[in-house]
Amino acid sequence: MIYIASLRILMKKRYFEILTVCLTMLVLGSCVKDKDDENVSPACAITSFSVGSITSYVTTTDAAGQSVVTKRVVTGTDIYFSIDQKAGTITNVYPLPNWISLTKVVPKFTSQGDVYVVAGDVLWEITSGTDSIDVSSPVTLCCVSTDGSYSKRYTLTIHKNTEVSDTILWNRLTTADLQLSGSHRALVLPATYKDRQNADSVVYRMFVFSNNPEGKPQVTSTTDRSQGTTWTAPEELTGAAGTIDYQSIVIHKGQLYAIDENGGLYASTEHEKGVTWTKVTDSPFVRLLGSDGLYLYGFDGTDILGTVDFSTWEVSGSEDVDKLPSSSLYSYYFTSHTNSELTIAMMGGISSGSSVNGVSWYKVTSAEDYFNAPWSYIQVTADNAYGCPRLEELSVVNYGGYLYAMGRRRFAGDEYKFEGFYCSEDNGIAWRLQSEKWRLPADLDAANGPASVLLVGNLLYVVQSGGGVWRGTIK
Repeated sequence: MIYIASLRILMKKRYFEILTVCLTMLVLGSCVKDKDDENVSPACAITSFSVGSITSYVTTTDAAGQSVVTKRVVTGTDIYFSIDQKAGTITNVYPLPNWISLTKVVPKFTSQGDVYVVAGDVLWEITSGTDSIDVSSPVTLCCVSTDGSYSKRYTLTIHKNTEVSDTILWNRLTTADLQLSGSHRALVLPATYKDRQNADSVVYRMFVFSNNPEGKPQVTSTTDRSQGTTWTAPEELTGAAGTIDYQSIVIHKGQLYAIDENGGLYASTEHEKGVTWTKVTDSPFVRLLGSDGLYLYGFDGTDILGTVDFSTWEVSGSEDVDKLPSSSLYSYYFTSHTNSELTIAMMGGISSGSSVNGVSWYKVTSAEDYFNAPWSYIQVTADNAYGCPRLEELSVVNYGGYLYAMGRRRFAGDEYKFEGFYCSEDNGIAWRLQSEKWRLPADLDAANGPASVLLVGNLLYVVQSGGGVWRGTIK
């Protein structure tokens, strides 16, 4: 009886396995048919979608008429996607530059079920973050539930601009008036929400911090969905025992971080719109500096310190600290284009220790923290005549793997002028003025006060003291 029961169980198990395989084959067969033939269920869906960094080799012509091949990398986190569950479409929100190559793109996704690429009557399974696909033209993806009973198809489309690349079309937003005066600091922070289909939806909030007429820090903000036309009324920052140093606010792990004059470390989220700040801990910092996605960095007056848990503080640099940025701070990090296990972090700005140039710093960190190099100052020497420009209210964005900086140049007396964008193609080592494609708005007048630049997708925003807001589309 024991053997008979065991045989029956084995037969039932084998029958179930065969039935599952048959069901899966039937469902996979529906993937290559019309969408109307799908057996759809909430049990199978692609709930979030992004791509890895995309490397392209662009051929241009130099001043001597010679062809020059340049490696350009668009960071995957700068490419935003929208999923329409009802229509079954996945598309990028903002068009990519027309020079970008889409023949080897690595999708990153979360799904309920397995995901396949459909090409005619052929389909193959892809693994998130590993397999590359050609998305030069729309691609059909099919998600199959784990039990093989249901399937859902999506059309993946990545749009590129068809016009001359990296030119900017500016539009002044007459409906936006930030009523700013004096210096300010502008930042962009992403936040993830669940949409009606329970898929991840990313919203990007743009913040502009400044002082109100009483000299107290305040903030106004907007999301990318308004495209800069509607901003919140300025609100005074709350929650800190002292005064928040808004000039050194740093984005770290999806939150805003800042310190007050007593070294108190505070955090604020996109949901709190940068108005409400919650104390994290007492820190040794006198100034925040940046983030590499793992550590939050600051200066204690002697050394650069980093922390991952807000309780221990590791020394991450002790040399050239007189060249650390003291104003106009910028901070970026990205995965190394040559080693995916390494993170490259950058920071810079204006330093009282450098009277001719702005300053740029970099460091290398491993994702698993097995390698953590100290911060290094990028020296400006006779071999590099193109150091970071020392501009009043220096403001920097990272686009297409290049850094772009703007700010006012001060001349005799109180005369100011915007020269244009400076570009660094080598992570902050050399900076050159862009005289052709990347141009500032023609009606941006330096006499009206300092200005900052923000980047969301392929849209640039310039905000200026005095209230002006410009939106530029990168073509």
